[in-house]
Amino acid sequence: MPRRFALLLVLLLLVAACTADGGAASTTSDDSSGATTTENSTTETPETGVTTTTAVATTPVTEPDLSGVEGLSSEARTQLESLIRAAQEIRGLPFLSPPIITVVSDAELEARVRAEFAEESDGFPADDALYKLLGLLSPDADLEVLLTDLYGDQVAGFYDGEVGEIVVPVKEDGFSILQQGTMVHELVHALTDQHFGFDTSFREMIDQERFDEAGGYQALIEGDATLAEVLWLQTLSQAQLGQFFAESLQIDSSTLDAAPLFIQDALIFPYDTGLVFTQELHAQGGWQAVNEAYIDFPDLPASTEQVITPDDFRRDLPMSVPLPNIELAGYELVYTSVWGEEGFRSMLSQVVGDNTASKAADGWGGDSYYQWFDGENAAMLLIYEGDTDRDLEELRSALLNYARTAVPVEDFVWVDEEGGLLYFIAADDPVVGQMLRDEAGLES
Repeated sequence: MPRRFALLLVLLLLVAACTADGGAASTTSDDSSGATTTENSTTETPETGVTTTTAVATTPVTEPDLSGVEGLSSEARTQLESLIRAAQEIRGLPFLSPPIITVVSDAELEARVRAEFAEESDGFPADDALYKLLGLLSPDADLEVLLTDLYGDQVAGFYDGEVGEIVVPVKEDGFSILQQGTMVHELVHALTDQHFGFDTSFREMIDQERFDEAGGYQALIEGDATLAEVLWLQTLSQAQLGQFFAESLQIDSSTLDAAPLFIQDALIFPYDTGLVFTQELHAQGGWQAVNEAYIDFPDLPASTEQVITPDDFRRDLPMSVPLPNIELAGYELVYTSVWGEEGFRSMLSQVVGDNTASKAADGWGGDSYYQWFDGENAAMLLIYEGDTDRDLEELRSALLNYARTAVPVEDFVWVDEEGGLLYFIAADDPVVGQMLRDEAGLES
């Protein structure tokens, strides 16, 4: 199916599951105490096996304070107050302080997103060169332009954890039904960040080049907010649900559709896979289980593998794979990190297909990689350990097929197993590639 519909389909299935008995989550408010009671509801979608549980909870709700929010009509102000209450009721947590909310036009939102994204652009030239070396980007592509356009066109609102600010667009006559869903999503980000400080933990992972772990943590963050949005959708009438999905399908996704598949996968992963992961936690222990995951995740260590397979969470911890001490004259060592199961899945699926990629990446036990850049050329050394010898062989076979198909013929690529480890080397300069192979102690 077209990938742009992947998340929408998950939302539809979950809403269908949760309303199959006519049992949408119901809330009642005591105006004198500000307490909210949420009834328990557990249902399962036969087609997917997805179970959703709405936990019983009494949540003290912090009353909305919109004194600092400008540019709202009376209708939008009333809607926003209701959404702030709903986010707290659904998520089972009160705001510790009023959320900072900035409402903008669609054009202002796009400008804000592009400006925010431009501030994070330091690593684009090195990544651009690496992805072209790996055959994931065409030679004439520009990664920075591609991603800036994607985020500028696709983001419907965002939460800026550095300042705790929610930025969303609003129509002249108030929030549309889709914008209301986006607002619930972003409000939950602000709410959970106040309680668990996820933005600080996430930024530490990025600063420390724990990229695979950061990808898994982002899936928890986005899955949490998406699940809350799904539970909010349950409170809508059938007519409102129809409006929500009709408005969703009117979004222009041409920029996303034209992007390479590995980029589409990377953008969708935190939402669809993160939703299933967070929903599994919620089914097992309600929101308290999700809350505990925020605390445990940064110190496990965790991985995208544990999000892809929720039963692995806290159990199947990544193996530590040491790298040899290698320096490349004239090259800057850009990153030392972990590629991860999701990294292999998205990389391989673009070239060898989803089924082969999923099977090959499924036995991921751990890896480490170096990424170098000399201002023009890229080089990479990756060492992988599978859960079993069979897992290693499956990835080796998939990577060989990938290398023959994707890596430009004039470049250097090496895939082989030695001493129970799988080595993947790629370089724009064949001399550098051979040097890396020799430095790693591999036989030619």
